[in-house]
Amino acid sequence: MKKLCYLQRKTKKRKRIVAFSLFLIFVLFIFFYIFFVVNPVVTEATWSMIYSLSTSAVSDAVYDVIKEYDLTYDDLVNIEKDASDNISLISINTVLVNELARRFYQVGQIYLDRMGENGIDIALGTFTGLPFLVGIGPKINIKLVSVGAMTATFTSSFESAGINQTNHSLYISMNATVSLLLPAYSSTVDSVTEFLVAESVIKGEVPDVYLGSNNTIHLAPSA
Repeated sequence: MKKLCYLQRKTKKRKRIVAFSLFLIFVLFIFFYIFFVVNPVVTEATWSMIYSLSTSAVSDAVYDVIKEYDLTYDDLVNIEKDASDNISLISINTVLVNELARRFYQVGQIYLDRMGENGIDIALGTFTGLPFLVGIGPKINIKLVSVGAMTATFTSSFESAGINQTNHSLYISMNATVSLLLPAYSSTVDSVTEFLVAESVIKGEVPDVYLGSNNTIHLAPSA
């Protein structure tokens, strides 16, 4: 009788070990399936969508700020000439540029936050990790999160526009990082959007120090 009870306890213990092992294998399978199969499919399916939305949000912010300030080339660039009317110095109005950078950051962050609240709609079939089910099924709205501070980079470029004429362009590049957060993983998308802020044709000989090179100002203003 004692031997029978012992065998029964041993059998139950073995069954518990087997059940726990199977459960552990199942959990590990789900984890690796999500990590190596589902994640790449969802990331590929949403990357272009997130990039497009973040670029659009930043573009709207830059457009609104430029319209708000009603910028002209002369507002941003100072050109000094010597007694012979030759160009001696071309400089950027750094005070205004820094002010613009802060404003671009503030408005851009508002637009990105608004985009994040609206989120993106992902078809349920996409989460299976099976390519033939991508985009199929009811939509699930996933929120987006703006990660880190947006940065603004002003770039000044010079190009020949004819005899004693040089085209001077001032661009701004806005870098924004947006993350798609899900319970099992996160996917981060970096977008860089460049805009022409102002340009003008400079008449007269431009010093060689400016030609063939870019003057770049990196700005990461605080809110």
